[in-house]
Amino acid sequence: MKRNKIDEISFIGGLIGWLAVNPKATIDNRVAEANKAGWTVVNIIPGGEQNALLRLLRFIILVATLGLFTFGDGVYVIFEKEE
Repeated sequence: MKRNKIDEISFIGGLIGWLAVNPKATIDNRVAEANKAGWTVVNIIPGGEQNALLRLLRFIILVATLGLFTFGDGVYVIFEKEE
């Protein structure tokens, strides 16, 4: 029997996210950690936030921090494991 799990990986936006965060390395680390526990990646789906209120909140935070920080979009990683 196969078990599935979904991990959400969120990224940081703004100048801090642009300079300090490597999305590929973040995903690689999370997948490597899951692989050690016996999970296999099935799919990686972009997690675009389409909620207008959330987009407005992200913009307000970006303006309030003078462009340094906001919440970024992330990805959903779907894993499966044979039991």
